[in-house]
Amino acid sequence: MQLVANCSFLCLLLDVSVVLGEFNNTMISSLIQNQITLLEKATNMLDSLSEYRCPLKRQVVFHAELGSYKTYQKGSVWIYDKVNTNVGNAYDPSTGKFTAPTNGIYQFNWYTLSDPKATSHAGLFVNGEIKARQASNNSGGSYQFITAGSSIALLLSKGDEVYIRDVYGYTAYLRSQWTAFGGVLIN
Repeated sequence: MQLVANCSFLCLLLDVSVVLGEFNNTMISSLIQNQITLLEKATNMLDSLSEYRCPLKRQVVFHAELGSYKTYQKGSVWIYDKVNTNVGNAYDPSTGKFTAPTNGIYQFNWYTLSDPKATSHAGLFVNGEIKARQASNNSGGSYQFITAGSSIALLLSKGDEVYIRDVYGYTAYLRSQWTAFGGVLIN
């Protein structure tokens, strides 16, 4: 900021001096050279600060839930078809998969409510590899409901696919809006 003020002052001084006829060509050349030097310093200073600026990343956040009760056979990707939020359109409700649109750290969360007397072991997978798991062991009485939840922060590369499916390959009997999946790009 000081450099800009100095350059502005020199420009004003040059203009006043030229109007009053008090400067010769040597003085004008010297002032112009000083201004160029100060502008070069200011440019170099701004360039050196650019490494500290945060890169502009697009916003990515989604939250989806099951639109109805669902049964998923072993090995199937769970499709959360009722999308509440999908900023950045990285979640595909037709496949149940989130595709990272950019490199970064993402936070994911998922919640599972199994039918009474059923179990569902939801795992979060990245490109086919298990990264985290939860267990909704709802083996109690006919009207007993137990919800399981989990979250994880992951460093992803652009194009990585993230999805939920049963960890152990059992059939999952899931309850609608209480079974949800979401994520956000945090950095």
